[in-house]
Amino acid sequence: MSATIDQPLSRKRVQNIGEQLANDRKLELISFGAKRDQFTVSELTDALELPHTTAHEYCRDLHQVGLLERLQEKPATYRVVPFDIHLSLNAVVEAVESENQTLSFATDRYGDEIVDAVIEIWERVESGEYTYREASATLEMRHADFLRVASELELLE
Repeated sequence: MSATIDQPLSRKRVQNIGEQLANDRKLELISFGAKRDQFTVSELTDALELPHTTAHEYCRDLHQVGLLERLQEKPATYRVVPFDIHLSLNAVVEAVESENQTLSFATDRYGDEIVDAVIEIWERVESGEYTYREASATLEMRHADFLRVASELELLE
């Protein structure tokens, strides 16, 4: 599965893209955008008869998984990222094994609850309350290990 060029396949990436493509309204949005060079949220709102906040949220979600590109214009303007989905059994196995190795290492070293603890403290990192270093210190993790787990869980963006 490759939705954008430089993003490796991971279990979380497959899940995130699958969730977005499973939403009929988001598929309509992608179809609408594919017929245009670019579009604004207002154009999308009018064409698909979506509330403005919903259209904006859908664009943000699709942008986060790499299916839309946000252009640096006002008002918010988007472009669909051309993508192909090539999903093989071997690619899924490799993604899961790679993730399991990193997460298995973390749980072996820091205990079974460390993955949940990283996810939980991440909200404080995103809010600016903690830096990455402060979060890793709070969890009593080596900083590099904290970043590896966060990366594997696709928290770093």
